[in-house]
Amino acid sequence: MFKFALKNMAIKRAKIILIVISIVISASVAILAYNVSEQVDDGVKSTAAYYDMIIGPSGSSTQLAMNTMFFTEAPLGTISYEYVEALEKDMRVNLVVPFTMGDSYNAAKIVGTTPDFLTDKELDEGEMFDATYEAVLGAAVAERYGLSVGSKMVTSHGLSEGGHAHEATPLTVVGILDKTKTAYDNVIFTDVETVWATHDHSGEGEHEHEEHGEICAILVKSKSFNSYSQLKSEYSEKSGLLVINPSEVLREVLENVDMSSQIVYILCIIILIMNIFIISVITLLNMYDSKKEIALMRLIGIGMNKINLLYIIQNGIIGLISTLLAFGASRLCLSLMGGYVASMGIVLDTARIYSMELVIMAVVFVISVLPTVICTLNMSRKDGIGES
Repeated sequence: MFKFALKNMAIKRAKIILIVISIVISASVAILAYNVSEQVDDGVKSTAAYYDMIIGPSGSSTQLAMNTMFFTEAPLGTISYEYVEALEKDMRVNLVVPFTMGDSYNAAKIVGTTPDFLTDKELDEGEMFDATYEAVLGAAVAERYGLSVGSKMVTSHGLSEGGHAHEATPLTVVGILDKTKTAYDNVIFTDVETVWATHDHSGEGEHEHEEHGEICAILVKSKSFNSYSQLKSEYSEKSGLLVINPSEVLREVLENVDMSSQIVYILCIIILIMNIFIISVITLLNMYDSKKEIALMRLIGIGMNKINLLYIIQNGIIGLISTLLAFGASRLCLSLMGGYVASMGIVLDTARIYSMELVIMAVVFVISVLPTVICTLNMSRKDGIGES
């Protein structure tokens, strides 16, 4: 029966291809939308939870959060390093991390900070930077440019290619991070002193973002909620400063993402409903076209149970192939989207599978088979014969 179903499908391949394409498009969109939404949500929550305060120049809260957490957007400007020194002496603070950005290596951004910024990250090889002109690479940067421990990098001014090259002060790769599947994979990390020394040496003391003694932001981890409240109140009152809670800011971003996801989900549901209609119509047309075929099978003694089983197997194969192709298409889209969304600080893991994706695939499979089951059962009742 299985072989006969395959032969029957080969004869009607044009209609079957139409069904498969219809199912794959709707199912892959649904799976992709859910996966991307969940990965973005997970990535934002895990990244924002570590620090409870970011201090930077006045401007956009979202821009400051995205710049320091995901290395996107341009820095808002600079603030004095004296704020870092003051916070380091403050008994209400557990951790203070300076952050500056303004140079790049090819398309990879360079972040000037301290080793504390990478406390929760593991090294794949080498060691953490602890001297001027040493750098630690994100895994994707090392892979993309063929760099290894000991490699020299000539950086350039600006966050994109084509800026003034700092040929007199190349950076030496001393370590490479383990792959994190986050924005950290696409960035180069060095000491804040390196950034200052690079521009002092190249005569760029008036550099817009990395002037000596200036940084772009400060990441703070306070000792308690009361300490956080006091610090936020104190520093918010200082002229020219912006103080944000990254979790609160990124939660607002997520709300917008969730709204977009809900719209996508609604569209996916509409597409799936349309698919039910399309598959049902095509199934009815197939069954109508197969009347002579069914009559011939009945004439040679094949019962309706076996005929029903034949068409159920046929559509079961179509449904299985379609759902598997839809899953594969969603992973292909994730891979193709990877390079684009990485520039926005989001890294998509094609290997990450959520249980709801499997539920969506199961629903799609049922939808692809259900019209045939209903149609064949209806034929059996009309025929009045159910014997094999």
